[in-house]
Amino acid sequence: MNLMNAFKKKDEDVPDVSSMLSNGMSQQDIIDSLRQQGYDSTTIKNALVNALKTQHAKPNQQPQDIPHETESMQPQMTQPVLQQPVQQNNDSRPQNMNGSNMESIQQILEQIIEEKWKNSATELNSLRSSLNINENSIEMIKDQIEKLDQRIDNIQNTMIGKTEEYNKTISDVNVELQAFEKVIDRLVPAISDSIKELRDLIDGLKPQKKDSI
Repeated sequence: MNLMNAFKKKDEDVPDVSSMLSNGMSQQDIIDSLRQQGYDSTTIKNALVNALKTQHAKPNQQPQDIPHETESMQPQMTQPVLQQPVQQNNDSRPQNMNGSNMESIQQILEQIIEEKWKNSATELNSLRSSLNINENSIEMIKDQIEKLDQRIDNIQNTMIGKTEEYNKTISDVNVELQAFEKVIDRLVPAISDSIKELRDLIDGLKPQKKDSI
C-alpha cells in the first residue's frame, strides 16, 4: 500500500496560490507551506504552475487592450510607435517566466521523483521481507519432509527386519517338525514290534497260569 495516499488532499482543497504569490511569498515558501499542510508534490506542482500561468497571463492582456484605447485618443501615426514596445514586452515576459520558473518546476519534479523512489524502495523492502519469510517457510517444510522420509525408511527397515526374523523362525520350526517326523517314523516300527512281542509274551503266560490252578 502506498503511504503517500494516506496524506493526500484533493485538488479542490488547495489554497489560492495566486493570492499567496500576490502577497509576496516566494515559490519555495509556498511549497514549504503547502507541504506542512499535508499536500503532495504533484498537487503543489499543478497548483503552482497554474498560478504562475495565470499571473503572467494577466499583464499580457492589458497591453493588448491599450492600442484599442489609443486609436480613439491619438492620431494614426502614433499607433505603430505604441504597438512596437507592446510586442517587445509580450515577447520578453514569457521568456522571463520560462527562465525563472523552470528551476522551481525542476525542483518540484525532483521532489516528486524522490518521493516516488522512497515509496518504491519501501515497497521493495516489504517484498524482499515477504520473500525471505516464504523462503524460510519452504526450508522448514523441506526439513519436515526429510525427517518424515527418514521415519518412513526406519519403519520400513524395522518391518523388513521383523519379517525376515519371522520367516527365519518359521523356517526353523519347519526344520524341527521335519526332524521330529523322521524320529517318529523310526520309532513307530520299533514300538509296533515291542507291542507285538509283549502280546505274544502275555499270550504265552496265560496257559501256564491255568495249569498251576
